[in-house]
Amino acid sequence: MTKSAKPRPSPAHKPPPRQFRGFLFFGVIVFNLLLLGVGSSIAWLVGIAVAQVYPNASSEVPLTQQLLNQIQSGGSQGIVPVVTPSPAPQPINEPSQRLTDPQRQQLRIQLQQLQGQLNTLIGRTAAVETQLGASRPTEPLEKRLQILEQQLASAPPISSGSGNNKPALGAISTTPERRQSSNTLVVTFPSDVLFDVGSTILRPGANVILDTIIADIKTYKGSAVRVMGHTDNQGSPQQNLDLSFSRAEAVMKYLSEAIGTDYHWAAIGYGANRPAVNNNSENNRQLNRRIEVAITP
Repeated sequence: MTKSAKPRPSPAHKPPPRQFRGFLFFGVIVFNLLLLGVGSSIAWLVGIAVAQVYPNASSEVPLTQQLLNQIQSGGSQGIVPVVTPSPAPQPINEPSQRLTDPQRQQLRIQLQQLQGQLNTLIGRTAAVETQLGASRPTEPLEKRLQILEQQLASAPPISSGSGNNKPALGAISTTPERRQSSNTLVVTFPSDVLFDVGSTILRPGANVILDTIIADIKTYKGSAVRVMGHTDNQGSPQQNLDLSFSRAEAVMKYLSEAIGTDYHWAAIGYGANRPAVNNNSENNRQLNRRIEVAITP
């Protein structure tokens, strides 16, 4: 009998060298780091692009920067303050729709008309306050009107009988009086509607009353314009002279700034030396407290 040959054992599969495994692991780590760096760079570039297109409108310092600044300032003491972010300023509400240039111009005209009506109302309110012997130029207009209404409701009626009863104070007209004297136009304004008692500063709303003479002055281009102040006989003569001159100067300054310097301007204070009527009553003294503007071509 012949013996069968024993099969040869197949060679076992040899594992890859350990050096190749280590190189592959290191390559994977390097690839991941490169991928992370490229992704971070792309994200950084995208963030810069977005910031350029949509910048942050708030001027407030970022919260992280505030924390870093306060930590640095309080680090020497070992104290980390708590930061409370301040509220962002409220932006001014803009029109909900775009306005064309003609629309803007029309709205400006309407706004100027409203401002003129407001100034007229202020001037009329000041005239009523003068008649009641009170002036509140610093109070809101609505409050001034409410106070006037209360004063009128509580004021006792004045009898109009004859005899020795003192006449009521005449109403002050805000419409200037005009008269022609030779070739000179004279326009008279009551001082009580232009100035507070003893004051040389024009009252709020006085510009509306003075503006009524601007057209008259412009009619006589290059004319001589004399602004003359008058007072009643109350007080010392020197004080009345100074007061009348300062008031005339204030009116002249306003008119010259509104019209221009193409005229010959002059301010004169007469005090109580040229009364329009006798200073024998409060009514007459009110008439003597006046500003006259003489326009001579």
